[in-house]
Amino acid sequence: MAVFIVLLSVHFNFVPSKYSAYTLPLVVVILFGNLFNIVKGSFYGLQRESIAEILQIGRRLSYTVLALLLAYLGYDVFGVVVGYALSFVLLAAVGMLLLVKYTSYRLSTDIPISEYGGQIASFGGYQLIGGVSATLLYKSDILLVEFFQGSTPTALYQSAIVPAEMIWFVPSAIQLAFLQHTASLWSDGKTDQINQRLQTGIKYAVLSLTLFGAGLFALAGPFLNLYFGPDYAGAKMTLQILIFGTFFLGTTRVVTPVLHATGWVRPSELITVLGLVINLVLNITLIPRYGIIGAGIGTGLSYVAIFVGNVTLWKYSPFDVVPLRWAGKLAMTQGVFATLLFGIVRIIDLSPWISLLVFPPLGLVLFLGINITAGYVPTQPAQPYLKRARKYLS
Repeated sequence: MAVFIVLLSVHFNFVPSKYSAYTLPLVVVILFGNLFNIVKGSFYGLQRESIAEILQIGRRLSYTVLALLLAYLGYDVFGVVVGYALSFVLLAAVGMLLLVKYTSYRLSTDIPISEYGGQIASFGGYQLIGGVSATLLYKSDILLVEFFQGSTPTALYQSAIVPAEMIWFVPSAIQLAFLQHTASLWSDGKTDQINQRLQTGIKYAVLSLTLFGAGLFALAGPFLNLYFGPDYAGAKMTLQILIFGTFFLGTTRVVTPVLHATGWVRPSELITVLGLVINLVLNITLIPRYGIIGAGIGTGLSYVAIFVGNVTLWKYSPFDVVPLRWAGKLAMTQGVFATLLFGIVRIIDLSPWISLLVFPPLGLVLFLGINITAGYVPTQPAQPYLKRARKYLS
């Protein structure tokens, strides 16, 4: 359908002539991008996540190499777009070959549609509603800033929301792996293992969000100054507000796949729809008066609302909510780290370049020291390497 719409738009000149050359690569991306995601999802379903991640890394590397090569050969932006499309073609083909070679995968016409078709359609329908709502949730604030404030504030706001959403890449990886693992454990009645993995996932999600979120919060000014330019330094406060919200939404990404895999997909996706409504109402109310700061507040609060809603579902689900004392200790430990890092950055005045060179490694050492002492970062996996280093140094 998407391919048909693109081709129809070109035929009736809905697409400006200067962009028509990009439509064919776009069609290729739509077709092979979906095939690539299906293949990658198949490996997650087979609990062979390592292959899925290798495919993902390979696609990005191939995109980088092809884009640079084609741009160097004189194809400029068109070459970059073609490289992006070809990366999906190549890795989708490689993924299909691996899927056939290393698994018992085969095409079958004997599919019990009458038995499972209703359940599949119901699951897919609610996932579609939730997916569309999530997409609108991530983009509606940008569109509303453009509508109420114009293009310049929109550029400022985008410079804040893009890095804010980057900090949840670890919870996103956990989310992809949890859905299939939880479904398998649930079918075997291993609720205790689900509880254990859920608590472990929450721990590592919070640790990663604290490490990257606190660092970005403390260095928001230098980061915007160097990454986007001095003109974008005005988005510092908005970025810091959004980091607060994305911390909660990133944590939610660990809980939602467990709910989806165990029959709670409908209420969980309805919470996403409710979060979208809250986002729209708050942004329409706050943006005209407070600009991009209002957009950050509205979006951040909608993320918190989604977190609260999913934790409420978690409480009523068959799974154990993490103990309040455990959660409080984890939060307090991360709060100590964030406070110390922010205080050090505030006290020591350095140029943007020097700040981004000095404070991130210093923050990592501080983070590891605090969390190893508290027992949240295990040292056992590193012991063999430490022994080798000591032997080498001695």
